[in-house]
Amino acid sequence: MIQHSDLSIPVYEKLKEMIISNDLKPGEKLLQEKLASRLGVSRTPLLKALQMLEYEFLVESIPRRGMVVKKLTIDEMCDIYDVREGIETVAVRLVTERISDKQLRQLVSIWKPFKNQEPIDSEKYRNADDRFHALLLEFSNNRMLQKIYSQSLVQFRVEQMGLMRPPQETLPEHLAIVDAIEKKDALRAVNELRNHLQKSKALIKLNFKN
Repeated sequence: MIQHSDLSIPVYEKLKEMIISNDLKPGEKLLQEKLASRLGVSRTPLLKALQMLEYEFLVESIPRRGMVVKKLTIDEMCDIYDVREGIETVAVRLVTERISDKQLRQLVSIWKPFKNQEPIDSEKYRNADDRFHALLLEFSNNRMLQKIYSQSLVQFRVEQMGLMRPPQETLPEHLAIVDAIEKKDALRAVNELRNHLQKSKALIKLNFKN
């Protein structure tokens, strides 16, 4: 049972965790009585928590159906890639200017296991992809950028979408980004990353149907 002076806050945090962990799946109807019982709270803090989640585009109210876990539309997926491009291109420019030798070795090591791997393990590659892009934000050493990225839930939404393109196609692109960073070529690093993300965005309408 949740205990807190303002119950809506821990209820919000718990529901958010359940959505991110896929315990509550996209499109799933949120039965308020059942959720209130499960969390051990009344419906008042639950309703307030759902309103907070709706503001973050994690749940939505559908007429005659009620509140459900939000399922992204194709246009919203494209919007996420636009936001991701804006944030990550700034990050990779900063990384190129600020990266240490140790941090560079970390970026290089992420892709080493896949260079001569055939076929490439998709699950391991996806984890490496997530790790690589997360490190770009971390190594930018810009806390505001990291906070915006985290609060916008961009990484979570991207992980939900999965890999847009096969590893064999994107591995050279990742290696090109690392090479540009290693050579301290910020303009090339930005262009390589932008090209990488835009190619994936272009396939969204082919890979997904609402």
